[in-house]
Amino acid sequence: MQKIYFISGVSGVGKTSTLKELKKTLDPKLYNIRDLDERGVPDGGGFDWLNSETRHWLDTGKENANNGKSTIICGFANPELFEKVHNPETDIPAEIILLNASAETIKERLLGRHSTPESVKEIERASGQTLEKFIENCTSFSTELRDIFAKRNLPIIETDNKTPEEVTKEVIEIIKK
Repeated sequence: MQKIYFISGVSGVGKTSTLKELKKTLDPKLYNIRDLDERGVPDGGGFDWLNSETRHWLDTGKENANNGKSTIICGFANPELFEKVHNPETDIPAEIILLNASAETIKERLLGRHSTPESVKEIERASGQTLEKFIENCTSFSTELRDIFAKRNLPIIETDNKTPEEVTKEVIEIIKK
């Protein structure tokens, strides 16, 4: 049975690295693997944009299911918000998997990723905040997001000290259950 999977987590937990590994590993005839924000992020992003993109990918997932494919979306999905967009009666079954990392790891990864003036400017445009504030928000919300997933018994994969290949292997184990 085809499903749509959202690989979630705050920035810096390894979603993009996992996306790349999933594309190398899974059969494209069976899985359509996409980046949540591949259509672009407007200035400041925000929940309206996130809900709209989630809806777009749910509709895409339904089309893919009609063609015999499951869909994997790598990008932020909060189960509390997701439940307001996903309609279990009309949408295909969905599962959200959290990638989680320590605050230290998130900060280190984000500082490494945003080391050029251009990348700092882009994250500030997309998030509507300074890089420092963006990192602070990601690290502080990661604990809250983990609690939201744990409360709902949703899968959580810790990415500290793991290679993208190791994380991807864990994601695939969940998907293929």
